[in-house]
Amino acid sequence: EEAFYLGYGRRWLNFGGGELYGGLNLKYLRSSFGSFPEAGNAVPSGGVVGGGQSDPLLSGRRSQSALDSDVGLLYRLGKHYGIGLDVMHANSPNVAYSGAEKDRLSPIVKLGFNYRSLLSNLAVEYDTQRAPAGTRDHSFTTAAERWFPKVFLGDFGLRGALSAGTRDYKQLSAGVSYRTRRLGADYAMSMPIGGPATTVAAHRVGLSFRFGRATEDEESLEMVLEAMKQFKSGQRVELRRKDAGASDALQRTLEELQSQARAQESHAKYAAALETLGRALTLAPADKTLVERYGRLSFISQQIREVPEYRTDPMQASLHLGIVSYLAGDGAKAVLKVSEAVALAPERKDLEGFLTQLEVATGVKRTVFGKVPDHQAAVALTKANSALEDGDYVTAVTESLNVLRVEPENAAAWENLGTAYFALKQFEDSLKAWNRAYQLEKSPAIRAAIKGYIKSISRAKEKHPAPSRALAPALPARPSLSPQEAASLFNRAIDHYTRREFTSAKELLERIVAADPENVEAQKALRRVREELP
Repeated sequence: EEAFYLGYGRRWLNFGGGELYGGLNLKYLRSSFGSFPEAGNAVPSGGVVGGGQSDPLLSGRRSQSALDSDVGLLYRLGKHYGIGLDVMHANSPNVAYSGAEKDRLSPIVKLGFNYRSLLSNLAVEYDTQRAPAGTRDHSFTTAAERWFPKVFLGDFGLRGALSAGTRDYKQLSAGVSYRTRRLGADYAMSMPIGGPATTVAAHRVGLSFRFGRATEDEESLEMVLEAMKQFKSGQRVELRRKDAGASDALQRTLEELQSQARAQESHAKYAAALETLGRALTLAPADKTLVERYGRLSFISQQIREVPEYRTDPMQASLHLGIVSYLAGDGAKAVLKVSEAVALAPERKDLEGFLTQLEVATGVKRTVFGKVPDHQAAVALTKANSALEDGDYVTAVTESLNVLRVEPENAAAWENLGTAYFALKQFEDSLKAWNRAYQLEKSPAIRAAIKGYIKSISRAKEKHPAPSRALAPALPARPSLSPQEAASLFNRAIDHYTRREFTSAKELLERIVAADPENVEAQKALRRVREELP
């Protein structure tokens, strides 16, 4: 059996807040069989042995061909939803071997609905076609897919589906995929789990290769994104692809090992990150940046191998943020965050000892909190950092926005937003976020790096049109307040504060700071109110 396909699809029109796509397959189907003794010794009707007569079907044509077609529609609504309609064998081609017979392929109608995010896809599908006995067969399928992006390695995907229908039809399907910008490999297995007494699995393997070199724009976007991610981990890099004198293979290996170590650090697996970074150090023992980072990571992993519940436990979230800050070379923030962790869990003597050693290593004195600090932003920020390293940029945006609702001047959250929006090609939002991070940053060296990213984003914005649908929530527009309105809100906030109505005072002050981040009086008052909140 052979089938040759020619397919075409495109966006058709916009309506109802969504986009309608149309597609068509034209197919040439051919099947054939060879000669064998049974063709000349057919078993007559009601018999059990050959009657010496030729089989009227097998003695005729040994091959047949037909033209077939499929048509489909796809409607994308918003960022996440899609509805599809597909009609296979739309023209009911005749595939009979005998010219006097009719053996038409029955049209198969498929209606599907899916919910998709950047890395996941959930779908349900209904299929119907005419059964051999003249009735109709119906089946329902539920399916799920998840992608796991790995920097420099490619994307890995897992998927599975369960189908059930009339005539005891039940089938289980599963598959795995791997893809890079050029290469894609897919494997799928389907197995009936109802009906026949024995099960026979079907296996399918697909390999695809995309031709054409990457454009300079594509390579530039990849390099800028990787530089932004390394910036988040404290590595100051230039926007270039490789170090002078290093071979391509060695450089790719070093980049991959450092990327793996950075991901392990982001997921609070410090001992595993140390082992990975050690492998990179054996390839480049003279790299001063690697040596310095290895030393910092060794100091951490000797005392804390991992922090497994950093996404949910407030103390562990603050501790993890402190360790990440230390690895990035920010001693002041590291001591502050670990001080928060100690305040959240004063009974932990091991944390007290770690903070003491961190003070010695950084030369920064601890912060003593009069009351337990607010931990909401710390938990959200750890989730955003991990999502950013995993390539889950939509989650990184969502969690970073959650941080900024509590701490509007959190520079790390603005940096996360700038990086995630850039990866999603929402360049306007990325530019706003990095500009805000630039305003909040005090270090001249870091400001210089951010300034370079701002220039790169501006160039990308000019060359690449904005996506038709934003994958992540856009950066909310800054509310505007006149000086009179701001003064009125401030006075009302002070009144609430004097009456110890701290929540109301906090909400009013946050409105002022959101509209005017440079309002020093409102910032100071907001910090005081937050300290008073239980």
